[in-house]
Formats: sequence, structure tokens, C-alpha cells
Amino acid sequence: MLIFYIVVLLFFITFHANALPSRPPVRSECDHSFNYTKDSKFESNLNTVFNNLIEHTDETRFNISVDGQSPDRIYGLLQCIGDATADQCYICSENATTALRQNCGNAVGGKFWFDTCYLRYANYSFIGEMDTSELYDYNVNNVSNPDIFNAALQSLLANLSAEAANEPERKRYASGTTAVSFFPKIYALVQCTRDISNDNCTACLSTAMNYIFEHYPRSKGARGLLGNCIVRYETYSFFNSIVEAPAPVANTRPAQSTPSKNSTHIIQSETSSNKIPLILGVAGGLFLMLMVICVIACGRRLKYAIFQRLHEVNEQAEEYTVMNEDRQIVFTMETLLAATENFHDDNKLGEGGFGPVYKGTLSDGKEIAVKKLCLKSRQGKKEFLNEVKLVTKIQHRNLVNLLGCCTEGLEKLLVYEYLPNKSLDKILFDPEKRNQLDWQKRYNIIVGIARGLLYLHQDSRLRIIHRDIKASNILLDEKLDPKVADFGLARLFPEDESHVSTRVAGTYGYMAPEYAMQGQLSVKADVYSFGVLLLEVVTGRKNTDYNLSPEMQMLLEWAWRSYEHGNIEQMIDRAIIETCDEEQALRCIVVGLLCTQADSSLRPPMSTITLMISSHSVTLPDPTKPAFVSSVTQTTSSGSGLSHASVTAHSSVSSASSHILSNADASITELVPR
Repeated sequence: MLIFYIVVLLFFITFHANALPSRPPVRSECDHSFNYTKDSKFESNLNTVFNNLIEHTDETRFNISVDGQSPDRIYGLLQCIGDATADQCYICSENATTALRQNCGNAVGGKFWFDTCYLRYANYSFIGEMDTSELYDYNVNNVSNPDIFNAALQSLLANLSAEAANEPERKRYASGTTAVSFFPKIYALVQCTRDISNDNCTACLSTAMNYIFEHYPRSKGARGLLGNCIVRYETYSFFNSIVEAPAPVANTRPAQSTPSKNSTHIIQSETSSNKIPLILGVAGGLFLMLMVICVIACGRRLKYAIFQRLHEVNEQAEEYTVMNEDRQIVFTMETLLAATENFHDDNKLGEGGFGPVYKGTLSDGKEIAVKKLCLKSRQGKKEFLNEVKLVTKIQHRNLVNLLGCCTEGLEKLLVYEYLPNKSLDKILFDPEKRNQLDWQKRYNIIVGIARGLLYLHQDSRLRIIHRDIKASNILLDEKLDPKVADFGLARLFPEDESHVSTRVAGTYGYMAPEYAMQGQLSVKADVYSFGVLLLEVVTGRKNTDYNLSPEMQMLLEWAWRSYEHGNIEQMIDRAIIETCDEEQALRCIVVGLLCTQADSSLRPPMSTITLMISSHSVTLPDPTKPAFVSSVTQTTSSGSGLSHASVTAHSSVSSASSHILSNADASITELVPR
């Protein structure tokens, strides 16, 4: 028995010796845009700033120092990790200033990250400003069930992020742990620099977390070091320099999306002391101990293996069910990587609010467009696949065809048909290419978009509100016929997912007022966006253009003033004036104003809009003032040349609406609580 305890003790000593942390990794980034000279005023000011940062760091482990006059003025910032003691902060700040001098030499700016502190200096004021520089490293070991692990990790980091951004003592720091079934604990910490606002702190942490989940979805540990914040998680304790059984960490590399030419990234490690005699001395005891551990752990491992296998079989069965019903709906990641050449930048078609889009070519020669969804939907794989299956069955000549999807790990990708002429905005707002769009082509585009929206709102098997109608979401085929894109995203994402805020999805300038300000979503939100787009197509102008004179910068305000003064002919794009059917174009302008009325109940439904645009026999009501337009003294129009349209100044809401709105309008309006 005594021998047994000795063996156990030796095993513990050996294990603990191997678990001792190596010297913390060091990261540096130097600004060599130009260099200061030795013994200059700049160097003297820099030394003063460094001394102030070290000696006068406050109880929150944070300090800012500024010294000197331009052009030798120096700005410095020091922030220690939230759980560091005063002594630890002092020692780390001394080491950081020494390391910065050694690594950055006489550079005019630099940053240095230790595990305990962050130091930065520059010859310009960066205090309170967002810094987009990013560095990441990750654990080379992977978790066996990333879905369960990442669900717990996302919840932990989200809670810590909210806590840090609103921390009352303004340390901007939070750390914690969470337990995962059949996994070791997850340890995580987040921290922002104290000089930025709460909103910027949240944005910085969100950037780091999104990158980590996108690029290291299976890793047992990862760390994001940004200019204004840090995010780190591991499966061992690392708080306050306490490390338990650390896993090996891969070489640090800068974020692929924001490379820095002037950055240096250093990883220093101390070789462990010579443990070979100790290891050999307990080799026999270690073998016996491992046998005991295996027996004890066998039951737990077997239970976990069975659970994991059942989960994998269940997922495979769900995916197989969908694939078996329609073999074209699910693409493998291997197929899409080959088609897009590993999502090479040369194949990137663009990037919208929901993620980048890449051109790809399948093995059979078919061209596709692949959208990588950057937002993490809360749907499970089964729900996402079934959702895509429904949307792929929505077929219309004026809607982009969704071919299928790919769901592997945390990745969710949508595969669309490829359209060679890209989006409408690339032609309409290009000074040279816009001549390709004569009036007839523009009119066909307007009618096509209207028909596509009518199908989504009323005729498809799924009732879909697009929420983001704009020129960049209208794609053109080889004949320049329009196809509405991204129409499935409103259904594929939960209501609180968005690329504008946590509650409203869309693009400012195209969003209806009741939706943008109150979150009231209905088909009338799409009608409003369509009205703005219609005016853009006829006028050739973006809805907001600050290069123009103040009275013309906002398209809606300019259009309304022109209408009130009876000058709507001047709104027609000069590039199409010679080929234009003026009466048809003026009708479209009035319809655009009807669609953008502030009162959503006055906006006509898409069924009526398509009739207004295509038929000259329908009398148009007088539009009321659009949303987001300042008050203008009303004047009576002298006529606009519309033989079948009433374009006199409106007298009341009721008279305007009585011309065209009916009970049918209310039947297709549906308010969705947000």
C-alpha cells in the first residue's frame, strides 16, 4: 500500500510539472510609418508617458498618459486584466514597456499584449476611438461535439459580454465558467479598454466572438486580441495566471480579414526544466496508475461515446431524410470549396448584410452563387434544412432560384443560381454602364420587381415579407430581366436577427417609418421600399446622395417638392429622356410617391401597384407626403401631363385613399410583433 501511495505521489508530481505554464505568449504590433531619432524630444516624451503609465495606474488597473507638443506629442494607454493584482499589473506594465522598446525599436507607435496587460502608444490621439486591428490564436485540439460545446460557449460569452459592457465599476471585465454535459468546464473572460463607450465595447466583443465562432468552430480554446477588447476561452482555468493542464496552442496568426503589414507577432516559450530522470523513474508506476484510471473512466467514456453516437446518428438521419426527398437541396462543404476555389477572393461577388457571396462552378459546369451566412441562426440543422426545402419550391421568373444549402459545423451556406449581370445598382448608378438601361429596360425592371413581390406577398405557398428591397438585392440575368434576391432570408432567420440592429432588418433609407421606429412589420414595409427603388430607377439617383446640393440630397424630399410644384418631368433621368415614354414615366413617379406615404394604410398593395404601372385606364389618387420629408407649404399643381391621373394637391387623407384602397388591402396586411 505504501508503494502504491508513493507511485501516486510521483505521478502527481510528474503530471503537475508538465502542466506548469510556459511563459505567456507575447504579441506585438509596431507602426513603422516613420521612425523617431534617438535622444530626440519624441523619445523623451515617450519615456515620460511610459513612466506615467507604470507609476500612476489607478485601482481599476487602467491609465492614460499624454505628453509633449505636436509633432512630438505622445499618447499612451495601459490596461491590465480585470482580476490582476496591483503587483501583477505593475510587473506586467514594466515588462510590456521594456518589450515594446526592444521589439518596436524607434517606431512612432506600437501595441503589446501580455496575458496580464495591454500597452499601446502612438503619435496621434486614439483615446476613445475604435481600433479595428485584430489578432487571433487558437487551441489545436478539437472538441468531439462542437454543436453542444458551442451552444454553451455562446451563451457564456454573451452573458460575459453584457456584463463587461455594463460593469458599474468600469473595469470592463468579466470572467466565468460553465459546465457542459460530457465535457470539461469552459473558462472564459472578456474585457474592453475603459476609454470606449458601452456600445463600442459590445461591438468590439461581438466582432471577436463572431470571428472565433466562424474560423475556429471546433477548437477547445481560442483568443481574440483586438485594439479595444479581448476575448478568450479554454477548457482549463487560466484566470489570474492560474493554469490547469493547458492544451497545446497553435501559432498565432493575424485575422485573415484585416492583415497588418507593419505587425510582428512573437511567441516566446521557455523550455521546461529537465524532467527526463523523474519521468523515467515513475514510468512503471505511471503505467500501473493509468491502468487504474482506465478502469475508473471506462464507464463514463462508454456512456459519453454512446450519447455522442446517438446524437450523430440522429443528425445524420435528419439530414438523410431531407436529402432523400430532394437530393439536390444539400451540398457538401467539399463540393462548395471545390466550386469556389476555397472561397477565393477572386471569386467574391460582393458582401451584403447577411454575409459574403462567391461565384462557383460545379463539376458539371453549372455556375452558382454561394452566400456564407455570417449571422448565427438559432435554428437547428433539421429546421434549417426543412426551411430551405420550402423556399427552394418557390419558383417565379422574377425571383432568384435558391438551389439548396450546406450545413456543416457552425457553417450555414445558401446556394443560388448565378446571374451574370450582377445587381441593379452596379449598372444603374454607374456613369458609363447606366446607358445600357434605356427606358424600356427600366420599365421592364420595375414591372418585374413588382410581379416578384406580388408573388411573395400573395401568390406563393409561403407568405414572405422581404424586408430589404433595394437596388443591390435586384439581380439581372443575361437579358437584364430582374430577379429579386435574398427573399428567403426573412423566413430563414428568426425575427430578432438582423444586420442593422437586434430588432429591425433592412437598410436605412429604404425602411418604412412604422417598421424602422416601432418594429411594426407588414407587407406595406416592402411596398415602401419598392416605392423608393421605383423612384431610383426612373430618376437614376440614389435615395441619398450627399454630393448634390442640400435641397436635392434626399430623393424622397426632392421628389415630393417637385410633385407639389408640378415639376415632376424634371425628375426623369437625363440619360433616358430621348427614349422615354413620358406619360409612362410620370405614372411611375406618382406610384412611387403613393408607395412611400407616411401612413401605411394609404399605401396600395402590390396587386394594385402592378395594375397602376401597367394600365393607363386606372386613375391614380393624389399621394400624401412621404415619410421622413420635412414640412413644405402646399401649392396646387398646375398639371403634370398625365391625362388619366389626378395630380392635384391632396386635400385630405380620406379623399386620397378613397380612389383606390379597398377591403382587399387589409386582408393582406399582417403586423408581426417584434
